[in-house]
Amino acid sequence: MKPLRYREYNPHWKEEYKRLEDYVYHILAPYIKAIHHIGSTSVESLGAKPIIDIAVVYSDHLDIIISILEQHGWTYEGEKGIEHRHAFRRDDDTFYEHHLYVQLEGSENLLKVLAFKRALQTNPRYRMQYQALKQQLIQQNSKDRELYTDSKTDLIMHILKEESIVKSIVFAGGCFWGVEAYFKQLPGVADTEVGYINGPGMTNYNEVCAGSGHAEAVLIKYDEDHISLKKLLDHLFNIIDPTSINKQGNDRGIQYRTGIYNYPYEQLAFIQNYLNVRQKEYQKPLQLELETDLTFYPAEDYHQDYLDKHPSGYCHVDLTSHKNVL
Repeated sequence: MKPLRYREYNPHWKEEYKRLEDYVYHILAPYIKAIHHIGSTSVESLGAKPIIDIAVVYSDHLDIIISILEQHGWTYEGEKGIEHRHAFRRDDDTFYEHHLYVQLEGSENLLKVLAFKRALQTNPRYRMQYQALKQQLIQQNSKDRELYTDSKTDLIMHILKEESIVKSIVFAGGCFWGVEAYFKQLPGVADTEVGYINGPGMTNYNEVCAGSGHAEAVLIKYDEDHISLKKLLDHLFNIIDPTSINKQGNDRGIQYRTGIYNYPYEQLAFIQNYLNVRQKEYQKPLQLELETDLTFYPAEDYHQDYLDKHPSGYCHVDLTSHKNVL
């Protein structure tokens, strides 16, 4: 068995996952619900063991799926102690080294894996903690895989518990100074952080202003017992022109586009329905991006809580207009 290895993030992992995903989808398409890139290699900027983890989601036809995978070179290894997670290995070098799991739609382990991935993508503090722990564990013992896996459990469960108590979503609505100042004043919003999302990798303010492709965005952490996702969306629409492309207020540029990002997969249908209802209020089509599975990169300290530090600073948002949202 190979010793545990740690590598800095490599964009090549995403390319190799896509090649694997395309092949698996080609052979299993009629029998599966979705395919997800999971594990540390799925999170941009996060160092990891250089092994791709792929989750193939099913609701029925498990026997057929197992048979097809075996016919195409994978070996079935059973559930290996985790209910509804069927593990497969591949011993040739047709694809990048990987773990393939066939997981039941809605199963506890799958939901936890996806929630943990989203937490790492959205919260830079979690990424730093998890990466540091993995490096430490591999340096201490690169041979005991069971110890490595078990030693990460406490941190993973802590992160998942935090995520279950305080929800999060990322909004883009023009210059992030004003968007953050608007949302942080709302009852039920626990914390905010400005940053960059939906562009090629880690970036900084100068690169974003030069057209890197990222959107200026705000990570919003909220207590859903005090403010609902619908109410947050109502507030977003209150401060943006949702039909405008790359322009909000006096600000123009691709970084000022609008969007809703890094929502849990189970919220997608609700958000789509919300947007369909709001579309009826506008003659032009809505232009908000709607994407999850992205890495949020925090902006420089200078930009955090900017209008608290500079009360007379530029703001394209009417900060008192929250009173208009009932």
